[in-house]
Amino acid sequence: MRAIPTILTTSKEEFVSQIHLFQQYFSRIQLDIADGKLVPNKTTQIQEMVDLIEEKKITIDAKTVFDFHLMVEDFESELKDIQKLADLGIVVGLVLINAKKSPQVSQIQRSYPFAIGLDIFPDVHIAEIARKYNLNTLSGIQIMTVSPGFQGSPFLPDMLTKIQQLREHNYSGEILIDGGVNNDTLSIIQSHAYRPDILCLGSYLTKAGDELKTRVSHLTILS
Repeated sequence: MRAIPTILTTSKEEFVSQIHLFQQYFSRIQLDIADGKLVPNKTTQIQEMVDLIEEKKITIDAKTVFDFHLMVEDFESELKDIQKLADLGIVVGLVLINAKKSPQVSQIQRSYPFAIGLDIFPDVHIAEIARKYNLNTLSGIQIMTVSPGFQGSPFLPDMLTKIQQLREHNYSGEILIDGGVNNDTLSIIQSHAYRPDILCLGSYLTKAGDELKTRVSHLTILS
């Protein structure tokens, strides 16, 4: 398992601070983008990141890869904004679109140069996803292990069974889990025979304070 930080902020100042902080420790960062419609929270938007870069108010390391977790109704507009970032030289990794929006993944992948995957909310079943998609056309599948919207929501351990279900459907791509990962829940995750490839960590890192270096070191051992 590899750990990456997730950034879910509501102000540009907080966003800049976390970007600069986590680039010191991680080469891959996930940005949570919420519109206040699909989930009950609105975060710093992609266009704001574009503006910050153009105004030279934020420094992005050339080696940093950014994933985008789109918890939004209008993901098409967000894809266009992500393309703006790519045009500015930002390295875009995996873009996760909410499965409830039934995105035409193959069509999107023909239109954009970045990898496309699905974000699966707790009430979405793997069998349903397997019926709609050839799973191995998806660059990644992210399983939400909390009710989405805010950092710090309680961990939902039953969601870990979806990892096994994906593998039993012969999905061979990257599996991520997002939400509620901390010192207490890591042992639950590690106890499962089927584990995620990527742990997406929010408040465990953003609220670490002086313990950040220690927590990062512990996560490095996991991988």
